[in-house]
Amino acid sequence: MSAGTAVAGLLLGFFGLPTVVNSPTAQTVTVTETVTATATVTVTASPSPAAAVGTSGPPSPAPLPSGEVALRDLTAIGSFGNDGIQLRSATLGGKTYANAMVFTYPCQANYEYSINQRYKTLTLVTGIDDNGVAQPGKLSISGDGRERRNVMLEINHPQSVTVDVSGVVKLRITADFSLGSGFCNGDGVVLAVADAVLKS
Repeated sequence: MSAGTAVAGLLLGFFGLPTVVNSPTAQTVTVTETVTATATVTVTASPSPAAAVGTSGPPSPAPLPSGEVALRDLTAIGSFGNDGIQLRSATLGGKTYANAMVFTYPCQANYEYSINQRYKTLTLVTGIDDNGVAQPGKLSISGDGRERRNVMLEINHPQSVTVDVSGVVKLRITADFSLGSGFCNGDGVVLAVADAVLKS
């Protein structure tokens, strides 16, 4: 065997190609591959409703006060709100009341207050201002749609009223100057509710 053939055989054996040379010294080489798989799991956490941006909801309204609360300090709800009520002095039966609730549109005087079962009684003095038109009328006080008290309104004859409002959620004050005629003439009539106080 020549030296070149020996070198070639040596090289082929060295590079792992012994099957090319049909030699009794050739060995069968088994290649074993190990594969390692790595799994990556991504978890996305959903934010809680309280932490989500823009989902905190509207702010809660301020809690209603307890004890003795002037009705004029609460905000009327509904179509008119406080638009038809003025806080000014009124004279009822010769007595002047400061900061009375004066209904400027008595034919549409239908005002509601959310009192949310917080109070037990409502006390007030009501009547037609001595300087207004002597048009008789009626004031009704209702709780949750049920009339609790009605008061006849006459000039120079104010009425002191106490109303049980226990368990009432919505308190309503309604004025009626039609008195059977079916037509309300409130021009010049000055309806006043004075010293209106809710007590828990």
